[in-house]
Amino acid sequence: ILVYPPSGPDVLNIMGSDLNRLRPHEFLNDTLIEFGLKLWLADLKEQNPDLAEQIHVFSSFFYKKLNNKKRQVLVPFYKF
Repeated sequence: ILVYPPSGPDVLNIMGSDLNRLRPHEFLNDTLIEFGLKLWLADLKEQNPDLAEQIHVFSSFFYKKLNNKKRQVLVPFYKF
């Protein structure tokens, strides 16, 4: 339904199922939260470019991937 930003390496695809999460009594998902943060950062770049340069918005999947890589490194040394 929507691709934001329109081009670049960090595009988000907003699907119909994501839009359903905007209904009352529904929880936001990772995609919508990331979209909101990216939209806020784009607005901040126009309002206060110096401050915006100090901020980076990570995908919520970044931490999961980072945490998984740490676990892969630790597994050979630690037995559960």
